[in-house]
This record gives sequence, C-alpha cells and structure tokens, in this order.
Amino acid sequence: MSGFTDSICVFCGSSPGVKPEYMAAAASVGHAIAKHNYRLVYGGGSRGCMSGVSQAVFEAGGHVLGVIPQVMATTAPSGHPGHGGKSTVVSKEGTGPTVLNPEAGSGHVETVVVQSMHERKQRMAEESNLGFIGLPGGYGTFEEVMEMVTWTQLGIHRKPMVLLNVNGFYTPIKQQIDLAVEEGFISKAGQQLVSLVECDSSNIDACGEAVLAEAVRLSKEVASNGSGYWDWNKPQGPVSTAEGGIIDNAANKSLQVGDGEQLAVEVSNLTFTFNPDIPPSLERCNLSLTRGSRCLLIGANGAGKSTLLRLLAGKKLCDSKVRVFGKDVFRDSPSGVTYLGTEWAMNPVVRSDIVVSTFLDSVGGYRHKARRDRLLDILDVDLTWHMHAISDGERRRVQLCMGLMEPWDLLLLDEVTVDLDVQVRADLLDFLQQETEERGATIIYATHIFDGLQSFPTHLAHMRLGTTTTTLPIDWPATNPADIAALPPTASADKDRDLSPLLNVSLAWLREDKVVRAEEEAKRGRVRGANRKAETTDSERFFSKYDYSQTVTR
Repeated sequence: MSGFTDSICVFCGSSPGVKPEYMAAAASVGHAIAKHNYRLVYGGGSRGCMSGVSQAVFEAGGHVLGVIPQVMATTAPSGHPGHGGKSTVVSKEGTGPTVLNPEAGSGHVETVVVQSMHERKQRMAEESNLGFIGLPGGYGTFEEVMEMVTWTQLGIHRKPMVLLNVNGFYTPIKQQIDLAVEEGFISKAGQQLVSLVECDSSNIDACGEAVLAEAVRLSKEVASNGSGYWDWNKPQGPVSTAEGGIIDNAANKSLQVGDGEQLAVEVSNLTFTFNPDIPPSLERCNLSLTRGSRCLLIGANGAGKSTLLRLLAGKKLCDSKVRVFGKDVFRDSPSGVTYLGTEWAMNPVVRSDIVVSTFLDSVGGYRHKARRDRLLDILDVDLTWHMHAISDGERRRVQLCMGLMEPWDLLLLDEVTVDLDVQVRADLLDFLQQETEERGATIIYATHIFDGLQSFPTHLAHMRLGTTTTTLPIDWPATNPADIAALPPTASADKDRDLSPLLNVSLAWLREDKVVRAEEEAKRGRVRGANRKAETTDSERFFSKYDYSQTVTR
C-alpha cells in the first residue's frame, strides 16, 4: 500500500477488557482504517485495545503512528512491527496479553516519543485531520475523549469525536451529556460535538466501517462550521489574563482569553496623535473583543471613532498597543482585515467609466464567484453598470461587494452604510450577522443610524472626546429592554418617545458627551458660538453689499 490519504486518531484502553467484543471492535476499526488508506494515530501501546487496533491496521498493510510520553517508553520485544520488522519503541502502559505478530502484515509503523502526557495529546490531535474515535477504555481514555471535545468547543481545533458504543459502554456518558444540556451546562451546539455509534454485538465486523463513516461525515460538518472554531496551530501573540498577568501562547499557538475565548481585537491604554505639536486625537483607549463579536462604536462627531478604526486597519503607525489576532497591526499586519470607509466612493478612479464586472474582477472577483454572486443579490448590483453613470448609493453597493466578497476575519465599517436604502441595509446586516455566527468573524461598526440594529450588536463601545469610556457585552432582547446591561437612563425628554433601547442608550451617551465637551472647552476659555454676539466683522460688511439672496426666487 502506498502513502496514506488522511489520518484519524483512536483513543482506547491499554487493557483488553473482560469481554471479547472490546478487542473485536478494536480490530474492526483498525481494518476499516487500513481499508480506506487512512493512517491510524494512537497512543503507541502494545497491549489491550491499543494493540488490537494498531495490529489490525498493520496486518492490512496500513500506516500507524504511535505517540508515547517519555515516562512510558520502552523497547518492544524483538520482531515488533516497525520499520522493516526491527524493534521499535512502544508504550509499557496497560495489562493483558501482548497482541503483536510481525509476520501477519506488511504495514508501516512510526513512533514518536514526547516529553509529557499533554504533549502526547497535542501531537495526536495535530496529526489527526479527520478527528477522533473513542473506543472503550479507562480513566485515560475518558480524559482524552473529553479534552479533545473541550478543545473543539473552545475553538482550539475543528475536529469531531465519535464514540463506538460497544456493549452499551458509552451509554452513561451520553446520558450525562444530555443531562448537562438540560441543566444548561452544555449548549445545543455543543451537544452535537460528540456522536455515538451503536455497535451491534452480532455483527461486530461491521462496526469499524460504521464508526469511521460517521467520523468522516462529522469532520466535514464541524470543519465547515466556522462559528467559534479556529485552528489550534494558528500563530498568535501574548494576551493579558483577568488576573493581570501575560500568557505567551507561542507554544500552544492560540490566543485565548477568559474561558477559552479567542481575542480578535486588543487595544490597551492607547494614546495617539497625528502631530506632536497638537493635543492627542486618542487618549487612554481600551477595547477588547473576542472572535465572533459584533461591536457598535458609538460617539459624537469628532469623538475619534474613525481614527480608532483606521489604526485597527493598520493605516497609521502607532505603538504595539493595537493588536489584531495577537499581531501588531502596522509592523506585523495580520491577514483577513477589511476596512470600509466613506471616502472610497469619492475617489475619482472609482467614478470613471469602468464596467462593474471588470472592476470586481480586477480585485479578485473571479476567485470568489460564489460569495461575489451572493453579495450581488443582497446588494442588488448589476454587473453591467458603469461606475461613472450610477448614483452614490449604487456606487456604495459596489464598494461593499468589492470589500466583502473575499472572506474576512475582522471587518471595520466606518459609516459605510449611510447611502444604502432601508431594504439593502437590512439584508446586508443579516448577511454580516450570519458571517459572525457561522465563521466566527468579528465586526466593529461605527454608525449614527440605529434603524434595524436592535438585534445586531453583541457589544457596545462608547467613545467620548478621543477616549473609550464604556465597552459592554449585551444580550438582546433583555428581560427589561429599558435597562439593558444597566446602561445609563435616558434624559426625561426622551421618555415619552417610542425609541428602541439601543437608541435610548445612544442618545443618553451623546447628550452627556455634549455636556462634558462644553465643560472641557470652558476650562480652555472656549464657548461654541460665542462670537455670535461680537461686533460685525469686516467680511460681513463686505458681503452685505453683494448679497443677492433677497432678489433670487427660491
């Protein structure tokens, strides 16, 4: 048999169990793995169900990778199946008879010795793109099975767990999982991460094919579901812990925060100025968002929202206090960041006589036809339009299609939906929400238009005079929508209006911002509109002689 196609990991007992069905099931799984030209990844044991599954793969001429911690490594008896029939390293764990017959097959066995039990699981997971099969076993098997499921739940990898229920062995675990779902400790989505395949004791030879088919099916399903799942070996940077410490995850290669959530955006005590001779545009800004967040950036005109978004996009040089996916946004720019602002539509290049289809293809539309076509429908864009002959709103739709058709991980929107009609905007928001839920993508959206946004955000971030004052996770709809996340009450003038809780909160913040801004300006001796009571200026006297407005028909 030539090289293998894919790999699957099998966790199982290093003992044979007291019933013959356990070893028979292990052999059935091994034969099925070899039949489909998959590689077996297992714990490297020479006894019990471990040896049963590995020997079956070897007998059929398949490929085996054993991963053994140093403390359990020993040299196999002479003739153990290995490279060319030579002795190799196996695990000394387990009890029961040794099932090794080097004359019974012509497979290829490779052994890796690692330093710890944790490194063993990490290596086994890394090597197994099809996920995991759990056969009967003891404490070690239970721990391995549950840790791999937890890693999928936390987003360390996208790999399923399939349990082969021999003699009803895993029925109590399935019942425990169902109970945890009923009691609110596991979500419905989490319940789907473990699949149970019944093993018919009268036809054990068929159980290997059945459990392998379920593993392959579920691996595709889990891998295609991007909601909250990220590859565990994607490089990331350091992250601050809740206790104030710093964890460098270079070894684990995953940026995690809190209860396993992964940070997409981290802004820590950021101060930024465009010119050292003028006051900073941003001061002491903080923003921390996990993947899958949809954050509304709320603030008055001039509060610093656009500046913050441009810094997150890497458009301005700043210090490393601005990080996206653990990387310095300017010096080590992360991939998958898309920034869409209002200035694009005014660029003379995009207002020239270019056919929309040609324009989109010039930025990769032909490589993303499925997403492009979906966005064309959502945004109601005609590929035959000419860019110079369409309205500003239609040009804005083309911009959004261009910016969104390549999959992104972080989307920065700066008032870019202002030109859209109500229907297109609503459909676009539905699409963006689906992107965060299905792919784990993250959105920061600065806007002053709150129509249709009530159910959109997962977080609100408030900026005032260049400083972030509040970042709140929210759960819509709340039991009492008028008191969402203990946000500030609105001014009494708004209480009789039919306003959404989101708009109420935003109005309260902005009215407070106006008061604070006036107080700050007064400290510097400035009052907006103070010159209205000043004497008539020379320019006013000049233009009063040439004011034709009174003779113009309006």
